Parts: sequence; structure tokens; C-alpha cells
Amino acid sequence: MTLFRMLRSKKGQSLIELMLIAPLMMALTFGAIEVGSVISTYLTMSHTSREGANLASRGTPPDQALAAIVAAAAPTLGTANQTQWRIIYSRIIPDPLNPGVAEPYNFIVDNTASDGQLSAATGTLSKASKLGAPGTQVNQAILPGIQNVKLQKFHVIEVFFDYAPSIITYVGRGINTDLYERTIFTDINGS
Repeated sequence: MTLFRMLRSKKGQSLIELMLIAPLMMALTFGAIEVGSVISTYLTMSHTSREGANLASRGTPPDQALAAIVAAAAPTLGTANQTQWRIIYSRIIPDPLNPGVAEPYNFIVDNTASDGQLSAATGTLSKASKLGAPGTQVNQAILPGIQNVKLQKFHVIEVFFDYAPSIITYVGRGINTDLYERTIFTDINGS
């Protein structure tokens, strides 16, 4: 009779069920943490690019604008992880050699400013601007939805981030780790 009672006993059933479901619950928890971290990083990049382009369009020197936005974006963008990110400032102007008379107008990455502040970059991630080097022609397609742009100048902040999933979670090793955000502001002060 005791063997029959042992086989029908439900003692320890909850423990076994918990052991079976615990790995799944941990994976879901760590996955939620990792997704939250990716979203937080992307929002920081988006805010950083907008604020940087806004500062530059209002006349702040690019190196000062970059320093200000890096300070504001800490700890996501900081000195401890400079190899994971890069912020690039560029100015786009109408192409003086080939201005175009009708849309699409021709633009170049500026290389003619007298103040020496045509572009600036911070961070040590080895990424180059997607706009191109100074003097490179830029297609107006990067200025979507902007009308009457023929004589305008633009300030561009590009933020690159090489996202590395947390060692704690390990979830997310298959995600695309190259995050990119770009913001373009028109020149407010006419410089």
C-alpha cells in the first residue's frame, strides 16, 4: 500500500513544474530587459542627433555642440565606451559649381568655410559619414519633405552606435548591432 501511495502522491509536483518553466521565464525576462536596453539606446541616439543639429543650426560651433550632446547622452555615449559610438557633424550647402535651376537641386558637403568648422566628429568607432567626405555631392533625396531648398544650408548630425548585448542577458546576440540615426536641420541664423 505504501508504494501505491507514493506513486499517487503530489508532493514536489509544484517544484518540478517550476523547474520546467523557470528557464522559459528567465529567457523572457532577459529578452524584455535586452529589448528595453536597445530601445533606450536608440532613443538616446535620436535625441542626441536632434539636439546636436538644433544647436549647430543656431550657430553653436560644431565641436562645442558635440561636446554638449555627448555630456547630455551619458552614460550611453561616454568616455568609457568611445569605441562603441561615433557622432559626425556635417554642413550641406548648395553646390556653387553646379547649383541647378530646378528641383532636384545639387548640394555638396561643405568644404569652403573660413572658420575651419566644416565638420567635426567625436567617438572612436570607425564609421564614415553616409553623406560623404567634404566636397562630395549630396542627392536632395536625403532632404525628404523639405520645400524651396535651393539656397538653404543644412546642418547634419549622424550618430553611429555599435550595440553590444549585455553579458547578463546574452539574449539578442542575433540582432543587428549597427544602429544609425541622422537628423538634418536647416540653417537658422544664415551662416
